[in-house]
Amino acid sequence: MKSSIISHEKSAFLKFELENGDARRRKLALQDLCGLYRGGFQLNAENRNSFEKTINGMVLSHPDLKVVRWCLNALARLARREESGRYIELSIAQYETFPEIVAAAVAALSRIYGGDLASAPSLKNVDPAIRTLAALQNTDPKLLDLNGFSINIDKADLEVLKLALITVGLNRDIENLFDPRHNNGTFVKALAQHDDPIVRQYSAWSVLENVRLTMADLGFDLQRIESQPFNVQAKLFQLAAQRLDDDKRRHEIILQGSYSKSPIAREGLAKGVQRIFYDGLPDITVNWFDLETDRHVRSLIAEHLARYADQMPVYEAKVFAVLEVEPNLKRNILLGAEGHGLYGKIKATELDQGNLSLFPADMDFKQRIHEINIGQTAIPEMKVLFLAASPYSSERLRPDEEAREIEDELKRVYHKKVEIVSERRWAVRNDQIQGAVLDFNPKVLHFSGHGTDKALVFENRNGDPVPVSSKAIAELVALSGAVECLVLNACFSSAVGQHCLAHVKWVIGCDASVLDEAAISFSKAFYRALAHGRSFDIAFRLAKNEVRIAFDDEADLYVLLAAD
Repeated sequence: MKSSIISHEKSAFLKFELENGDARRRKLALQDLCGLYRGGFQLNAENRNSFEKTINGMVLSHPDLKVVRWCLNALARLARREESGRYIELSIAQYETFPEIVAAAVAALSRIYGGDLASAPSLKNVDPAIRTLAALQNTDPKLLDLNGFSINIDKADLEVLKLALITVGLNRDIENLFDPRHNNGTFVKALAQHDDPIVRQYSAWSVLENVRLTMADLGFDLQRIESQPFNVQAKLFQLAAQRLDDDKRRHEIILQGSYSKSPIAREGLAKGVQRIFYDGLPDITVNWFDLETDRHVRSLIAEHLARYADQMPVYEAKVFAVLEVEPNLKRNILLGAEGHGLYGKIKATELDQGNLSLFPADMDFKQRIHEINIGQTAIPEMKVLFLAASPYSSERLRPDEEAREIEDELKRVYHKKVEIVSERRWAVRNDQIQGAVLDFNPKVLHFSGHGTDKALVFENRNGDPVPVSSKAIAELVALSGAVECLVLNACFSSAVGQHCLAHVKWVIGCDASVLDEAAISFSKAFYRALAHGRSFDIAFRLAKNEVRIAFDDEADLYVLLAAD
């Protein structure tokens, strides 16, 4: 299948959601990205690099397990071994007690290793059934050892059943996978009656995704959709809207679903109507939009209205009315309008009113994000690059936790004077340090990890600890040309600090004896002060004071070195 490039409008929207949304919005953006790849679309090279870095930064640090799983699902579509392999391997160790996450990681590793799972040592303890089913999601079965592989649905673990249904849904299943006497559609129908509601949900999803399967393969009584749990209702409403052949019955189900008491079920229905249109549908959708209270469901309906406004004048009038009173839906409306006549009309109206475009093609993602807040004065940015050798040492602060706390703290800052733009690289190797610094060009370089008297400790390609000398760090800082402040958290040494001080204005650090809670408290206060526009030295003093208030003498472990 020849791939099409995801438009700059859609790419910018997804990147914005990943970087600025809450857990639900980030999960939905990742799901959307995966769906686009399944549909034959892909990111261009520049956007792929940007998305891959962002997702790698989230996969080891995000607190929401669903977001982590969908990060790995996305990496299974776009990851490259050199960029993402280490992050995926580490995720298996970090989330070894969560089978769905492990399975997503296996699928990602299978992709980057071309099905050669023996080359990934982290998989040796993974259940063979989970390993095989996960690999089948994106690997040619000819590359896998499937001798004797089959699944007994009466005895198989729930996680295995869910993975099998995913494989069927992706149309990557082996026929007669469950039983040599029956086709897989028969067993999808059997699993649709399973006691576990998640298995039933996955059954509906597999029919929704696999065009070889039909509503008959599911076996649900559509007269009794609302007797199912909300998660199953969502998939059934979506499936009925997209695939039901009986137009009259489909219309009745869409009307029924639009009045569902569950926002989860209504969201599923809204996804189903996003890309369908028939005579009579506006009688439901316009009224539904007016009555809908859930923000995300409203955004999905707004996208539908914009997509089909060229065919229905009442839609076009509604879209312009919404733009007047709900500008927060503008992104969704432009996504729906892209490629249609309405898009040009909206742009022409913006020009008449003197408004700037939402996501112009010649602007980078951060500029596009600023454009959303039309009318606000742009504030200066400060780039911060977080580097850590490994997120798993029990001997020191977990950098993923530290970064998450900093991010949450910065979201609470009102009236920012400076926008802190951060990039996080976990499990960075010694041969990746320079590339990370040159790629991001930070003003603040924040190391978190181990240190010795004369070096910082990173890992090599084999995962072995190797020292990077203070001289090498100092040379890199000097050659970067942008770093003004070096932060050495839990890895401070006077030798590294003094070497680098010839090339930066400030060096801030503490040694490994600091309490984890104190280290996090310091970092939160330091970057919060920078966001309020304070200088590096004042921000350091405020952060040290924050530690002293809560942890007393721990504050004395922090050191500030200033260039003459």
